[in-house]
Amino acid sequence: MSSRTERTAVLAPTVPAASMGTVVGAAEILDRRNRVLDRFPLRADRPHTVELRVGERFLLRGWSPYVPLCRTLVTGGDPTAHVATDATLETRPSDRGRRSTSGWLCLWQGPRSGVDGWVPLPPSALRDAEADATAFVPIGTVESPLAVQVGGGRRAPACTLVAPGVPVTLDPVEGLAGTRLALRPVADSGYTLLEAMRRGESLWARTVAQAWPGPLAARAGESTLFDLAVAYLRCRQGDVDWVDDWLSSRPEPGGPQADAGDIAALSVWAARRRGRRVSHEAAWGEALDHWAFPLTGEGLDLLYEDLIRQPEPSRHIEERVMPLMAAAHPSALLTYTAPEPGEPRVSVRQGDRSPPGPVRSFRLGPQDDSGVRLTLQRSPTPAESWEPPMMVAAQEGPRRTEYHLSVRCGPRRVDRDLMWELARLIMDAGVHDGELRFTTPDQVVVPLTGVPDPARDRLARIVEEWWIGAHHVGTLTLTTPTGSVLLDHDSADAPDPRAFAELVHADED
Repeated sequence: MSSRTERTAVLAPTVPAASMGTVVGAAEILDRRNRVLDRFPLRADRPHTVELRVGERFLLRGWSPYVPLCRTLVTGGDPTAHVATDATLETRPSDRGRRSTSGWLCLWQGPRSGVDGWVPLPPSALRDAEADATAFVPIGTVESPLAVQVGGGRRAPACTLVAPGVPVTLDPVEGLAGTRLALRPVADSGYTLLEAMRRGESLWARTVAQAWPGPLAARAGESTLFDLAVAYLRCRQGDVDWVDDWLSSRPEPGGPQADAGDIAALSVWAARRRGRRVSHEAAWGEALDHWAFPLTGEGLDLLYEDLIRQPEPSRHIEERVMPLMAAAHPSALLTYTAPEPGEPRVSVRQGDRSPPGPVRSFRLGPQDDSGVRLTLQRSPTPAESWEPPMMVAAQEGPRRTEYHLSVRCGPRRVDRDLMWELARLIMDAGVHDGELRFTTPDQVVVPLTGVPDPARDRLARIVEEWWIGAHHVGTLTLTTPTGSVLLDHDSADAPDPRAFAELVHADED
């Protein structure tokens, strides 16, 4: 065997629409004794050069969130080596989702420092990606967050926070509850790192992070998803000094920024790790004063972790974090169920699943044997009319005040467990087109409007027998168009529990 070495250029797998230099995965080369000779990021259209002994066989393996990779044998002395993809493992619809599915897309623009609300943008704000016909580009500014809402069919609408100008696409994702549609960037270095972290691929995550170009102060340009992903990786590694320095090196924003929620999450984490109570309270105060959703699932996880570590968390913090956490999906980019981005919910009833206005339609279906293909309706022109949703709602007439049951449990953990059990019983009772809103860890709100009479009767029996009859600690409040009634067994003003069924049906036409 020759001891002479020669350079071999390792080529990254082809990822459609990936721009030059985008990190699409990571790889390593092992010798015949399973020793790692090199471990490196895979960059689109940028080969990585390794020195290999001529005539010897080596193993090349890697990971990518975009395409499945298979192990490849490389012979030293070959000028190039390709990281091969495994055609037998290409993403494809499941047997349950093999039929084509369709739906709609709507782009929403978020509030600026909490001054205004979320506003749906016209379909022309979702433009076709030039390099990939199966992708679209959300058009917006860095001053306001953007969310793409995916709805249609039997799916509850879900919102995903996105970065402006970054091409995104839809993928079918298998879960315990069936196949859902997940929105992701077509190819982005930051998403690659975030997805490696989400999947627990810590080795590949550290390798992907090697491609980070450095702090913002050392280069031109604005903060990217890659910057945030590296900062979150440092959080997982417990490097509070690095996170502090990174936050300090960021240029002072001239106004609201789309990543304000992530910066708040990182600031809260760093303050807690420092053990500085004043700084920690100040970080939360700043976050609440200028509340914004984080762009990433990692940011929400940091906020939730900090919340549950507080012995007596502020109710204002709980009201912001808990509903979002309860509605969130497992995703690198923050994704959650909601009729509109500002109202995260565990589920959405049928009446709230309609699109907010003109939207872009899509169809997702099998493409040969290689997977699925996203087909978008033609991109509308800005000249096409689009009536604001508020005007449409005005034509429909005033909406009736909904009936809802508010349940607040006691302070003990067992009380919360009982409240969750009550919520499960309510869902099993057939209140299928209502939703449960967990506004705080110790409160759930059950809307009752539109629920058929038999389901209301079952709900009445559950509340009367299981909660009030068992004397569980807590309060129940029933709200009707004429006001609210306290249904608390230990309250002197509470009505007879047997009156619950009549109260539910009160004020109906």
